[in-house]
Amino acid sequence: MTQQEIAALVKQTGFMPLFTHTDVTVCKNVLKASYDAGVRLFEFTNRNENSFDIFIELRKYCSGSLPGMILGIGTIKNGQQAEQFIHAGADFLISPLINQEIHEVSSKHKKLWMPGCATPSEIGMAENLGINIVKIFPAKQLGGPSFIKAVKAVFPNIQFMTTGGVEPTQEDITAWFKSGAAAVGIGSQLFPADWLDSGQFDKVTAHVKGIIEYINKARQ
Repeated sequence: MTQQEIAALVKQTGFMPLFTHTDVTVCKNVLKASYDAGVRLFEFTNRNENSFDIFIELRKYCSGSLPGMILGIGTIKNGQQAEQFIHAGADFLISPLINQEIHEVSSKHKKLWMPGCATPSEIGMAENLGINIVKIFPAKQLGGPSFIKAVKAVFPNIQFMTTGGVEPTQEDITAWFKSGAAAVGIGSQLFPADWLDSGQFDKVTAHVKGIIEYINKARQ
């Protein structure tokens, strides 16, 4: 898919699951559980020493067993990492920051890059670079839905994906969308550690399905 098509899919689904783990089997099971729930956009987060090796295995797994799954990489903090993961098959890139060299690398390879922004200045920087979808991080700590509502008024043409502190409840998810968020990113609260440790991936599938329903209701 093109970067424009992936950006449209983010807006259409309104949802980005985020996950990282050092065990490749756990990662594959989480991907499969999410896929079975209807997820077709997924961010694997680059936070562990073996994240690159695991990403390569997940890329192969998606290509061979999960048709249609768009797999991106998160926590990209410099151009070198961007190059590395693009060559490994990342469909899109997400960062906790905004950085000129990542923008240059992603533009060269025609890959969607969602920079992390925490201030109007950073959102404005993204807009001036021609970026129209950004990650607001850490969204809850920045002020929650009220922060989104305030900055959305200034940047009506920028799509916000709020990540960091989004609660997997109907009330919280509704608040984010009513404030102007285009999508929400949910990580640890989407994949409880005790479920993963005990292999209860059927619960993960049911939980993710529930989140998708919350989002659909919130956008009505």
